[in-house]
Amino acid sequence: MSSPREHKPPAGRPPAPEEPTTGVRPLASWVRHGAHRILDPQFNDRLDRYLSRRFTYRSRTQWVRMIEEGRIRVNGRAVRTSKRVRTGDHIEYLSEPRVEPAVDRGWRVLHEDDHLVAIEKPANLPVHPSGRYFRHTLLCLLLEARGETLDHPGVRIVHRLDRETSGIVLFGKDRLSTQRLASQFEARKVQKEYLLLVHGRPEEDAFLIDAPLGRNLESRVRKAMGVVPGGISAQTEFAVLGRGPEHALLLARPKTGRFHQIRVHVRHAGFPIVGDKLYGLDERLFLKLIEGRNFDAADRERLMLDRQCLHAHRITVRHPGTRESVTYESPLPAEMGELAQRLGISSLGCGPICPTARIEGGAGTADVERTDR
Repeated sequence: MSSPREHKPPAGRPPAPEEPTTGVRPLASWVRHGAHRILDPQFNDRLDRYLSRRFTYRSRTQWVRMIEEGRIRVNGRAVRTSKRVRTGDHIEYLSEPRVEPAVDRGWRVLHEDDHLVAIEKPANLPVHPSGRYFRHTLLCLLLEARGETLDHPGVRIVHRLDRETSGIVLFGKDRLSTQRLASQFEARKVQKEYLLLVHGRPEEDAFLIDAPLGRNLESRVRKAMGVVPGGISAQTEFAVLGRGPEHALLLARPKTGRFHQIRVHVRHAGFPIVGDKLYGLDERLFLKLIEGRNFDAADRERLMLDRQCLHAHRITVRHPGTRESVTYESPLPAEMGELAQRLGISSLGCGPICPTARIEGGAGTADVERTDR
């Protein structure tokens, strides 16, 4: 098998230039942007009324404003709100100019066959369009590299990782393969292993956190989760791979797939992830981030890295085509390994940091060939 293919911008070009994006987005109905054609042979109605009834996620007043701003085109032309639209008319939505934050475009293909693609995602790259990110996402960058669009994709999302979490992301290459992979995640039949650097030194070499998760009502962050009585059942196994004077390298295996599960569970155990702005040493760092305020020297010293030190290291699934168990893995990122060394973390009985160690009882076959970053 050939070595993984790494995708980086050409030499001399800065990654993900922060330029306003204008014009019609690439038929992105998946995120409610793009173009639409009327197919009903009996249809005849005002444009503003049609849009407000057909696309209810915006009010009629909002659609009227966009029509008046010239951001709604019918058959390539700006029109009035009273314009009558009929069968065959082509309606386009022109997005507002916007600046997307810069991201790390250094993703690479670990494995690809007729049914799936395994991608190694760097930190600081969202998986899918959301919030301020659209084109600067793994999905859109992958589609662009393959000459595909959101409305006509050759690859489809199976699962997700947080923006600052690096590691393996799987994509299906057709609807059936995507469905077969996604159903394994829903049925908890996928084995996932993560590497994480944490504050503190767990005394036990292996431990289980079995604690229900729910909305953390004490947090100022709306999406923050926490361990709450009566929450959704969640379990995570942890193993210590190495310890330093004040930090440790852990391997986590989530038994359930709850939102932010590993990050919340390990903090609940008293060992927050290094660099985690929301569940780390102080959630005010996360508030500072979303408010657009810069981190000062003290903030950066507490964070240690500009990313959370959580890496999706290994994943085992039943292949959607062959139906055999296959394992894909991604080594510990260089920045996490270098930080572990600076923190004086030594592994348990295997010399230098050993990111391939696994919790006893793990299953895995046919690791893909790879080249370290």
